[in-house]
Amino acid sequence: MLKNVDISIYQPSVVKDYKEFKEISKRENEVITDSWTASNNVFLDQFIETLTENGCKRWEKILGIQPKGTDTLEVRRFRIKSRINEDLPYTWRTLKNVLNSLCGKESYVMTLYNDEYRLRILLELTVKKLFDEVEKTVKRMIPANLILEVELRYNQHLHLKAFTHEYLKAYTHNGLREEAL
Repeated sequence: MLKNVDISIYQPSVVKDYKEFKEISKRENEVITDSWTASNNVFLDQFIETLTENGCKRWEKILGIQPKGTDTLEVRRFRIKSRINEDLPYTWRTLKNVLNSLCGKESYVMTLYNDEYRLRILLELTVKKLFDEVEKTVKRMIPANLILEVELRYNQHLHLKAFTHEYLKAYTHNGLREEAL
């Protein structure tokens, strides 16, 4: 949130039009705006959902996370949130809570095959960019004897039939299958 500052409104009308006072106001406006922005960033860095670049760097250093050069601020926040939400020992409820927090309740389907010692998680295409982080987080949480399968839940005919052919012709076959519509 950028605060627009104009200190010249507090100057007496007698001096308001002088070149020197206009320049003083301009410089003071810059300093006050910078101060306002810095104090607002301190507030934003208190919450993971609103971390700034500086806040992300601080948390990554604390948690030992090495960010990639291509990571957006959103992905970095997600990685920090997933690391903080790790809670051992593993329980089904804890894993569901972590996935709900990271992806959203409707963004995944989780199935446990007890007789095969296999856990399968299907992620919706809307959380495709978070795939690697979800996989790493779940791997750290589950017991070592479980086989983990994390996959994307691609678009299916039932989902696509709601759209007209005119709308769908803008996509390639792979695009229809692998892009969130």
